[in-house]
Amino acid sequence: MKKLFTLLTTLVLCLSLAACGDSGPDKQPAIDAFNSASEAFNEVADVINSDIDSCPADLVDMLNQLSDQLTTKGDQLQNDELSQEDLDAMTEWFGQVQDWAADTMTELGA
Repeated sequence: MKKLFTLLTTLVLCLSLAACGDSGPDKQPAIDAFNSASEAFNEVADVINSDIDSCPADLVDMLNQLSDQLTTKGDQLQNDELSQEDLDAMTEWFGQVQDWAADTMTELGA
């Protein structure tokens, strides 16, 4: 009887661990990419804001649009309903923001 109880207990523990094993998609790469993109974006924003009168209007408009999109995507990262495909797409977009920021800093001579 003792062996049967031990076997059943072991089986229940294994099943409970297996049920907890799938923690969902990995958000950390998207969070890291968001933080890097936000940092790069903020550097560009600081340069533009320091001399906003000499910046082209389309650059200021792009900055405002990206600000809104970064805020939206940052809010979405807090959602537990995101699939791995959603997170991968967001990570790629954050990479594009970083590329834009690097190109813009070069154009601005900063």
